[in-house]
Order: sequence, then structure tokens, then C-alpha cells
Amino acid sequence: MRKESERLIRRLKTNDLRAFRALIDMYYGRVFDLCLWICRNTHHVQDLVVHTFVTAKQRIHEYDFTVPFEVWLYSIAVSDSLQVSHDEEQLNITSTDEVEQCLRQIPLYPKLTLVLKSVHHLTLEEMAYVLNCKVEAIKAYLRQGRELLQVQRSKQMKTEMLVGS
Repeated sequence: MRKESERLIRRLKTNDLRAFRALIDMYYGRVFDLCLWICRNTHHVQDLVVHTFVTAKQRIHEYDFTVPFEVWLYSIAVSDSLQVSHDEEQLNITSTDEVEQCLRQIPLYPKLTLVLKSVHHLTLEEMAYVLNCKVEAIKAYLRQGRELLQVQRSKQMKTEMLVGS
């Protein structure tokens, strides 16, 4: 997929809009998912995804192929999504997914590193690029996220045992 992305980016740099559409088709779902994990407001997520792709198109001449395109795109999406999540309160969305319920209780950056690692399979260096921080900070966020996730899961299991009794 990386070679296909690079081919499309080269075409996009010559203003080939079909290449842009192909890149959107390739990465739309992943960018949507990432924005949704951060923002939780489905109304804003659609706008964030569009803004991410528009920004990427406008800045495509800055892309230098040393970083995987999806990582570069994620950095744009995260930046935009964090701005929206800081500007307004997140909605309280009820979920039946146990992991998602547990993740909702974890602070943003530890949660985001868990999502980038587990869902999007980024390396430590790629996560550092996306979040614009050092690898050591990513390691700390991951450790904190895993510990808090374990605590939340334990609490949830205790609650389920009490309710089931």
C-alpha cells in the first residue's frame, strides 16, 4: 500500500485530482476512526475528516516521503481533532463495548497512544511524530494507558460481579 500511496502522492503533486480522490478512498476510514476516538462527536468527526484531507492537499508539497503518508496524515488529523476536543466538552455517548467504556475513563494522550498502537499499528517513532513529542513520552503514555486500562477493567469486572449476584 505504501508504494501505491507514493505513486498517488506524486500524481497529486502535479494536481491530479483523481489521485487525491484515490487517497481519500484509501485512508478515509482510518482517519474517520482516529478522529472519532479523539472527538467522540460524530457531527464534528465528518468535518474533521474533510478538513484533514483538505489540509493534506494544501500541504502536499511539504510531504517528503521520509515518513509514511498515513502517519503524516494522522498528524494532521490529530492536531485538528485535539483542537476541537479542547474547544468543547465531549458528548457522553453510551457504549456497549467494554473496552471503549474503559478507554473513555483514560486521559486523552494515554488513550490516544493505545489507539495508535493497537488499532493503527504505529511504531513508537511514528506515534511520536503524530503527537509531536519524544519517544520517551510515548512510552510513558503507553505505560500509563495500559495501567489505567487494567484498573478500569478491574473496576468493571467487580461491578459486573456485584450486579450479577
